[in-house]
Amino acid sequence: MNAEIVTTGTELLLGEIVDTNAAHIARQLREVGVNLFYKTTVGDNQARLAEVLDHGLERSDVIIVTGGLGPTVDDITREAVAEATARALELREDLVEHLRRMFANWGRELTGNNLRQAYLPEGAIVIPNPIGTAVGFIVETERGTILCMPGVPREMKKMMADHVLPYLQDKMGESAGVIRTRLLHVGGLGESAIDDRIAHLMTAGNPTVGLAAHMGQVDVRVAARAATIDEADALIAPVEVEIREKLGRWIYGTDDETLGGVVADRLRLQGATLSLLETNTGGRLASFFRGPDQEVLKVVLQAETLATASRQVGLAASLRLDETSARLAAAHLREHTGATYALALVGSADPDEGFWSASRGESWLGLATPDHVYAEHFNVGGMDEFSGQWLSVYSLTFLHRHLA
Repeated sequence: MNAEIVTTGTELLLGEIVDTNAAHIARQLREVGVNLFYKTTVGDNQARLAEVLDHGLERSDVIIVTGGLGPTVDDITREAVAEATARALELREDLVEHLRRMFANWGRELTGNNLRQAYLPEGAIVIPNPIGTAVGFIVETERGTILCMPGVPREMKKMMADHVLPYLQDKMGESAGVIRTRLLHVGGLGESAIDDRIAHLMTAGNPTVGLAAHMGQVDVRVAARAATIDEADALIAPVEVEIREKLGRWIYGTDDETLGGVVADRLRLQGATLSLLETNTGGRLASFFRGPDQEVLKVVLQAETLATASRQVGLAASLRLDETSARLAAAHLREHTGATYALALVGSADPDEGFWSASRGESWLGLATPDHVYAEHFNVGGMDEFSGQWLSVYSLTFLHRHLA
């Protein structure tokens, strides 16, 4: 079964609210094995929404719509579905009674505009809404099916779980299954380098392997379709093993794990602590450690200049942008704070330098461990957000590889 999602609301197009409904629906469809190929957002315009629905019926088995089922004039989903399916709107007396009961329970008067919610396209199947006034509905046609739910997230989620997913599974019958995904988080290795190592896996049919690049890290996604969760996991397992063989310690975590959380866990296992010094990253390095993970941090120092950084770690001479200074800064930071490990990130802080500028600047990372002092050079400097994020990710993955 192939599906697409349509979310409605001008506020979504204007960026006034974030569309969390589509993400939730997509995850739910994946769990029951429904293919999702398109997601569209449409403003509060009946003609445009009807056009999107008409086009969707040409390419998808099911269209799932959220939003536009309220009582106001800009709630036009009912009218748009009726137009796209060439059906008249009909007043449903059972829905009128539903509205009367809800308003009576609230001690409010049922006004004329609320009765708009009792009109549905002819022949529509009602999706009950026990926690709101806007019922959902299903319109089945020879071309495909349109399922409509309210845009209120809690109402949509209840309808999705109680009615929409069972409906879809019943329609799929024996072809129903699940789609399982596994995310492998890779830090410190570029997308092209990853592609070079696992490209042969990305042409397979099931499981599928894909890459999603972020600032300083790449997610490798493995997705498998099968009849059951256990069967899907069994398909993913050998592919994950091969990816780990190809990428090794560049993989720092899976699924919901975070870089700061994984590093903190490894430090806790050793009973170890970490001190940080960062110059041009504006505290971003320390920000990766959140909540209880901050407990592994012994001391966190920030300095906008190399001279200030030198004084903070107890050095008489000013640091320079070179390997020797990076090693000295890390070693003195570890000794000065009594931490098990120390990371010192010193970089150029010229406002004209940055990841997207003509001159990216440079940075040096020093890592002091109980046994050795390491250094790493980055051709990235400056104080812009992208450079700070990139340097922080690469610095922590450098530490993670040593801890691993």
